[in-house]
Amino acid sequence: MALIGLPPPTPKFQTRGLSLVYHDLNQTTTFFVMFCTRCLRATALRRPIPVLRQFSTTAPFRSAEPGLSTPVTMVGETKAAPAPRSSCPAGTQLTGLNYHKNGQDPIALKDEDYPEWLWSCLDVIKSNKGSEDDGAGDEFSKSKKQRKLAAKRQKTLEAEALAEGNLDALAPKIPLQHQSINILGEENSSVEHNIEAAEKRDELKKAMRKERKAKIKEDNYLKSM
Repeated sequence: MALIGLPPPTPKFQTRGLSLVYHDLNQTTTFFVMFCTRCLRATALRRPIPVLRQFSTTAPFRSAEPGLSTPVTMVGETKAAPAPRSSCPAGTQLTGLNYHKNGQDPIALKDEDYPEWLWSCLDVIKSNKGSEDDGAGDEFSKSKKQRKLAAKRQKTLEAEALAEGNLDALAPKIPLQHQSINILGEENSSVEHNIEAAEKRDELKKAMRKERKAKIKEDNYLKSM
């Protein structure tokens, strides 16, 4: 026994139907089931209509959305331009910087056209200048200002040594180039001893070179008088 769906015959009135064939061992019977259009329309009206409802979520769910890697600019909002690194805008003629014969003064380029190391070279000069200022001051200098700086620094060092109780620091120091010590090392000594002697020899060379430069400057100054 089986039910097979067949297309319904063409009705003369506004109805919808379905033909069903009933097979049995002895006989075959055909049924035609009619569906009224009005009933179908009424059934469709009874179906639930989806309703839009408002709902809210908690703060953790709203903040769980990942942020964008690039900031979004609104319509009409202009992006702030970065501050220029150079004091001369692009296209400015740099007067007085030409050192070639019959050459023209250079033209300033854009900031991104210059190498990156160019913007930090002045920082190195400033750091070197600061280190020179720390060691400035010579008690035997021709300049009165340098002698005052040396005396002031010496008083500061003596006060710090007295506060720490270091009396050896108050003893008069003899320059390395005027000391009579053995800095050649020994033949059958350890490697550390020979390395220390080599470092002392380098210190002596630097001290003697500094003294010679100061002597040359002093002689040149006296000759110019």
